[in-house]
Amino acid sequence: MKNTVGRGAFILIVSGIVCKFFGALFRLPLTYIIGLQGIGLFQMVMSLYSLTLVFVSGGVTNAMSKLVSTARARGDVKAIGGYYRYALLFSLGIGFAFGLFFIIFSSAISSLQGAAEASPSYMMLAALLPLGGLIGVFRGIIQGFENMTPTAVSQVLEQVGRFVFGLIFAYLFAKNGEGAGVFGAFLGITVAEAIALAYLTVLMQRRVKLKPQRAPVRSAFFHAVVPLTLSGTVAPLTVAVESLIIVSLLTRAGMTVQTATTLYGLQSGVVGAILHFPLVISVSVAVALLPKISYLSATRDTAAQQRVVRNAFNIMWFLLIPLVMGIIAIARVLYPIIYPSVINEYLAVAEQLTLLGGIAIVLSALMQLLNALLLAKGYFSYSLVFNLTSGFFKIITLLIFAPLSSVNIYAIPISNIVMYSIVCICALLKLGRLVRFKLFNFALPFMSALIMAMVVRLWLSYLGGIWGIVTAVLLGAVVYFSFCLPLVYEYVAKFWQKIRPPTETDDQSEQG
Repeated sequence: MKNTVGRGAFILIVSGIVCKFFGALFRLPLTYIIGLQGIGLFQMVMSLYSLTLVFVSGGVTNAMSKLVSTARARGDVKAIGGYYRYALLFSLGIGFAFGLFFIIFSSAISSLQGAAEASPSYMMLAALLPLGGLIGVFRGIIQGFENMTPTAVSQVLEQVGRFVFGLIFAYLFAKNGEGAGVFGAFLGITVAEAIALAYLTVLMQRRVKLKPQRAPVRSAFFHAVVPLTLSGTVAPLTVAVESLIIVSLLTRAGMTVQTATTLYGLQSGVVGAILHFPLVISVSVAVALLPKISYLSATRDTAAQQRVVRNAFNIMWFLLIPLVMGIIAIARVLYPIIYPSVINEYLAVAEQLTLLGGIAIVLSALMQLLNALLLAKGYFSYSLVFNLTSGFFKIITLLIFAPLSSVNIYAIPISNIVMYSIVCICALLKLGRLVRFKLFNFALPFMSALIMAMVVRLWLSYLGGIWGIVTAVLLGAVVYFSFCLPLVYEYVAKFWQKIRPPTETDDQSEQG
């Protein structure tokens, strides 16, 4: 059996790192071009764009990945064409509907936000959303064929295009004001999306050669896409609710509005930005895992499913846990270097938020993996119920603990831990014996990462600054891989078995 999960996850991890790099790099010159107020306008528009994009393409991509891989296992090409047709109608219909909404109400929305100059940027979403919908459909179909390379390439094209064209147009338009500069940035993002779509369109025509057609699959399509779309909105909606209520809750804990706002910015903009980087790994593994388990589930090969899930967990855990513990270990030295004018007296708070947030990130990664398994097995409604329940208890946890002076801002990572734990526990109970892993493959990376973190902290107590971090990271990598040497040898050997060219001995053994 080909290790499509491992190969696909590796491709997506590499592209994810590249995208994270260009995404972070994009904000620095953009801030210089349009200023802090311009960045504020940009973020206002981007937050609504991100939320509506979940409705347009979030559920469709996962649904198509699941449905196409299942139809492949049955050899039902006509059903794949039917899913393709309904996916186009669904994504383009919702994309154009939201686009029309933003055209009509752009002035009202921007005025409500107190930023009338953002109105043209909202109108630009009328072009962005249909493009995003088509990209989501094409990615879902291609992922259903267990090919992750086009998704990775299109993501890199998006981010590089945003960096190049977003900055160029922002610079050209910013001469007419900050609002015009923000419009230029979104114009550049639209061009980048069009480039990514063009690449996927050519690929669909030349390699997939699939045409949308009529087929009796409407019920199956909407049974998958509706709960997946609604489930995808839970996280951004809870974040939106959190942003609306957290300052008032913290003021009840005895803080001033200014202090509460600063601490929320510290949690979401500083600590959160750093801690979310390791999720590149879990997202990549989950995306690659979904079509593979869907295919195997359709063939009813339980043993193969368990083996693939175990290998996927091993990949994710082996790479994720040292990254999270490494970030926790270097936080005290890292934050003053990255944010010299922001941290100041809040360094101890940031470090504690990083520790709690690290626990939440590990649980979030496990949740993503388990959610992918729920979708692969066709448990769409269960996924929706689990996520809705967890989102509800996250808000309840915030309401209870944030007003307490002894907890205050730490209620956010605590509520995230509650949220992710609920989904993980419910998913594990539903999936049953499908999720099995060796204790050795779990314990050795964890203990090795723990030792690595202690060595890094000790090293940084003697040598700080940027060179201290660089040498600490190198030392930590050596320590981790040294203690994990048995697993390193096992994983490298398995990977080589999958990629090495066949020999005459292999051919003879297969014939025998």
